[in-house]
Amino acid sequence: MKFVWTLSYVCSFLHIIEGEIFSSVYKLSILAKEEGKLLEAFKKFVTIQINDQRSIYFELQRLLDDLEPTVSQSCQDPKYAENPINAFHLIGRFVYKWPVVFANILCEDCELDEAALHLNMTYQTVNGKIDYWPDDHDIKASAQALLRLRTFYYFNIDETINGVLFGEHCQPLNPSQILKLIRIATDSNMLHEARLWCEALLRKLPFSSYKDEHVNEVAILRLLATIYNKAGMHERAADILFPLHQLGHSEIDREYELYKNNVIETGEPHNIALVKDEYDSQYKQLCRENRKTPRELSELYCYLSNTSIPYYKGKLEIVNLQPVIYLFHDVISNNEAAYFRNEATKKFKRSVVLGDDGHGFSTDKERISQTAWLFDELEIVKRATLRVGLLTGLVTTWSPLYSNSEPFQIVNYGIGGMYHPHFDALLSDKRLQGVVEANEIQELKGTGDRIATWLYYLNDVEVGGATVFPNINTRVPVIKGAAAFWYNLLPRGDSDNRTLHAGCPVVIGSKWVGNKWIREAGQMFKRPCDLDL
Repeated sequence: MKFVWTLSYVCSFLHIIEGEIFSSVYKLSILAKEEGKLLEAFKKFVTIQINDQRSIYFELQRLLDDLEPTVSQSCQDPKYAENPINAFHLIGRFVYKWPVVFANILCEDCELDEAALHLNMTYQTVNGKIDYWPDDHDIKASAQALLRLRTFYYFNIDETINGVLFGEHCQPLNPSQILKLIRIATDSNMLHEARLWCEALLRKLPFSSYKDEHVNEVAILRLLATIYNKAGMHERAADILFPLHQLGHSEIDREYELYKNNVIETGEPHNIALVKDEYDSQYKQLCRENRKTPRELSELYCYLSNTSIPYYKGKLEIVNLQPVIYLFHDVISNNEAAYFRNEATKKFKRSVVLGDDGHGFSTDKERISQTAWLFDELEIVKRATLRVGLLTGLVTTWSPLYSNSEPFQIVNYGIGGMYHPHFDALLSDKRLQGVVEANEIQELKGTGDRIATWLYYLNDVEVGGATVFPNINTRVPVIKGAAAFWYNLLPRGDSDNRTLHAGCPVVIGSKWVGNKWIREAGQMFKRPCDLDL
């Protein structure tokens, strides 16, 4: 029997266009679990070769010794991929290590023995389960997520390198992986971050037992000099290379002379300038902590809200007064939340945003997640929709014509998953209004704008993931079983610019939310217009 692994591998890479694996922690968790099957098949192959006294490539034995301690534990830990450092390791193994295993054992023209055939069948099974085999795009995206997380939450780089992130243990980063992060930061023009990671690597290197001829102090210093040179700090770049200048390395000498010749006599910047992604902001500050003053917090309150059913009350918390942002507690059960998550996994697609040209939608680093739409044909979904109407007092009925609300949008966030500040109201962006009108499903045509947003939190998140409103200094934490609610439109029908909101990057955990946008149609008696408001 001949093997066609190469063709299957290429085809699996083509699938990545439709859904990158880094954009869903749920899919990364499947990847971690399935990796255990690959390890068992690989171990079986090596064991049989040794028992039959066949020679084993040194590279294969080295790979097995490298993979076994980590994978044997990670495949049994359901939360392994919920840590972004672990997820970075996981993707790296699938991109750089498993292909080497397959290339050394399987080939198109080889006759395969029983152990190799078993590995082949295991690969085919795993490939079918994970849908998408990670590639360099996932490596780059997961690295960018780590860099972005640091600009939001300011975690300690040295601790993270040594395998501790926000007090939780994870796999340490080796010098080669840190170097990869630095180069991606440099290519992304995040030179300040690149410098910080480069300096951390220099501090770690003397205490590392990692062996790689390409990762040494000279190589790192040259990279650090390159970073300063790219930032316009040519004299600082030359100063870094000066101690290496007379060691007889012609390339280093050329770089030193280049930096020296680029020195600007009129003066150079004293520090590396921050780029947009590195700036701190009200948005990032809210992601880190609640920034309301004690006086503002003292004015907030909780109460039991009435519904049209006398004995059914809503556990309601007011998290902001003007405009009012509500947080309903205990409004969806664990079983219902699990049902939503399970149904969504069957329909996941990469989340999209409006294209820069205003025509159609596209994936973007501003929204790292995967999305599925659940309609009210499902009984549990229908009940959840009716509950939204019961608690808010709005009409949420779904119908073939002029529906009062949109289907549930279920979202699972990826590595450092987030959604940059945005408005839900269609009128907030005239470009969006045109695209939506052109692509609106029949049930929603003519139903007006999104008057309100309901956001179910379908699970807990260990660190990060809050919903924040930068314009009104408000932060809503992720609380399993709760739901945030707010009006996107003023009573006169205009978009309320105070409702600019964002989903903060998830640091540790897998964030699941289910949001329902309620339309204007049917609300004329529930929330009457008022031209003065």
